[in-house]
Amino acid sequence: MSRGRILKALSGFYYVDVGGESPLRCRARGKFRQTGMSPLVGDRVEIRETEQGCGMVWEIEERRNAFERPAVANIDQLGVVASRAMRAVPVTDPFLIDRVAAIAALKNCDVVICINKCDLTGGEGLAAVYQAAGFPTVCVSAETGEGIDRLIPRITGKLSAFTGNSGVGKSTMLNALFPEANMETGEVSDKLGRGRHTTRHVELLTLPDGTKIMDT
Repeated sequence: MSRGRILKALSGFYYVDVGGESPLRCRARGKFRQTGMSPLVGDRVEIRETEQGCGMVWEIEERRNAFERPAVANIDQLGVVASRAMRAVPVTDPFLIDRVAAIAALKNCDVVICINKCDLTGGEGLAAVYQAAGFPTVCVSAETGEGIDRLIPRITGKLSAFTGNSGVGKSTMLNALFPEANMETGEVSDKLGRGRHTTRHVELLTLPDGTKIMDT
């Protein structure tokens, strides 16, 4: 039996870091389906290795917190990525930000609000609302790099998950935050038999300074 952390969940498989060169490709015990508790990216788990490079998620250790959307566990903060630009599909409704912030508070998790694509449509008005309410809020442009330097201190040394509507630029923003993330994603995807970066799954990336980011 060994212990590790789930780095990625995809198509019923869980890729668990147990300290080796590559993550173990694991299935979950049937008992999890019976109890309705599924393993999540970020979970610390006990593993039984079944063959070289493969194993079974045997137990899930006690969680600090857990979320359904995004499907993650044990995070320090949620980064809510929003956009008022018409290129976002759809334009972010402030109700979504409110909802995510409320859920995070319920689960004892910090929130940082990122208004992206500010080079296309100024997000200062929306940002001012949340700043006045006491939320850490930054306006950024992942495309031009504007504002990224103000966001970096908000996530350094923490485990953050980023969420938001499709099209708001989450992946582009992650690559703007840390260029290493793009390289890391390519390396992990190659090991796991997938192509380059995709947002059809949740994946935990560890950056050189120890900062951990979940791309959802």
